[in-house]
Amino acid sequence: MALKRKAVAKASAKLFKRSKGKASEKKIEEEVTEQEEPQEEQETQQEEPERQEDEIGEKEKLKQQEEQAAAARKKELKGMGAAAIKELLASNGLEMGNKADMIEKLLAHEAKVRALQREHEAKMRLVVVRKKEELEAMPASDLKDLCSAKGITGVLTKAVRIEKLLQLWQQDDGVNQGLAQMALEKRQAKLAAKDKAALLKLCDKVGVEAFVKEVMVERLLKHEVEAGRFLRPAAEQEANVEAPAATKKGDVVEALLASEANRKKELELKKQQEEAAANRKKELKAMSVEELKKKLTKHKLEPVGKKDDMVEALFHLGVQEEKIMARKAELKAMNKDELKKVLSSKGLDTTGGKDAQVEAVMTHEAKAREELKAYGTKVEQVLVKKREELEAHTAGELKDMCANKGLKVGVGKEDRIERLLEEAKRDGEVDKVLANQARSNRREELLAMESADLKKLCDQASVDALVKEVMVERLLTHEAENGEHVVEPAAKKARSRK
Repeated sequence: MALKRKAVAKASAKLFKRSKGKASEKKIEEEVTEQEEPQEEQETQQEEPERQEDEIGEKEKLKQQEEQAAAARKKELKGMGAAAIKELLASNGLEMGNKADMIEKLLAHEAKVRALQREHEAKMRLVVVRKKEELEAMPASDLKDLCSAKGITGVLTKAVRIEKLLQLWQQDDGVNQGLAQMALEKRQAKLAAKDKAALLKLCDKVGVEAFVKEVMVERLLKHEVEAGRFLRPAAEQEANVEAPAATKKGDVVEALLASEANRKKELELKKQQEEAAANRKKELKAMSVEELKKKLTKHKLEPVGKKDDMVEALFHLGVQEEKIMARKAELKAMNKDELKKVLSSKGLDTTGGKDAQVEAVMTHEAKAREELKAYGTKVEQVLVKKREELEAHTAGELKDMCANKGLKVGVGKEDRIERLLEEAKRDGEVDKVLANQARSNRREELLAMESADLKKLCDQASVDALVKEVMVERLLTHEAENGEHVVEPAAKKARSRK
């Protein structure tokens, strides 16, 4: 109807054009369009109920046909002998019973068969329609090329080409292939609608590997990066100095006197420490080179350099040992709650006896010192390599590099290199190099592990190691290879309370 009205509108416009010109024609078209729009809206609103009525009509018609077929078949079966009915049931794999029950079972089975047949025919029709629409959507040139490739030649219309291509497609088992593809898409959509936990159960049931090693490795690495695993290790803060409590106005004098007393104690302690350090260094200098070497070897240090170098190494070692002993004494002097606070701040277990807790803190801090020392060694290695790269540049190039980084250009090549190296440490360039190296090493370490071990790491870190699309694809492949769908585990029925 709408098309007819548009045609009428155009024809009317042409007629009036001869007498009134273009302005009149435009006015007439606008008037006709204004009349059409509400009519088209009304028709659109009317078409939807009509379509629904048609669908209801088809369903009612089918229902009536089924009822008539069932009634006729029931009458036919009632006229048959029990032996003949039993034979029909046996051929269809149905259970026996009295004649009335057997007839009902047979009628239900035959109705189901007819329904399946109608569903199959509808799917076949849909497959053919899809293929036809696919060919119709192709440009004429592409359609011609496809025909030539299939051996279809001659001057043919588009409709004829499509018809011949459909015939070839049907002969090549295209309908069954289309049905198989439709079933695959339906199954894929059903699996994709499930959550990861349900898909994992299906995979476990049939022995399909649900995890991808590379995915677990990358997700673990991402988690570890976010957790700061590859950052520069921070120095352990071994003492928590609390700020002095606020004093009242009346207590100012007492507070100042107490502060002065503490200051004097600290100065006296510092003086004692300096005297002890001087005496210790004096004792070390009094030792022979051989004695110094033995002492260094005993502490698992390599005796290198001159005598003064060995004295300095042993002196610093002694200072470090004293700090460790002081730290241990400090921890032992803490009460239960203070010690637990220290353990919690370092992410350590707060259970166990006091001695075990102190040892846990000491071990953790020792490990942190070793990591920091090892990191320092790595920094020096990166700087050595960086120095070699910089030494390959000319003095002018180094000057430009310093200027670009906002550094003083200096007066010599060596001076500029030192400044660039210091800047590399300060701006995080060296840390980035070491972080990339650490990530690369960790990736290799994880890839060398078994999938089961990676799965445990993912569970411990609460890392989602599953990829839904991978599970769906692998289940579909398994089903295609075995020719059957994976049956989902039956849900456990809840026990009813009596």
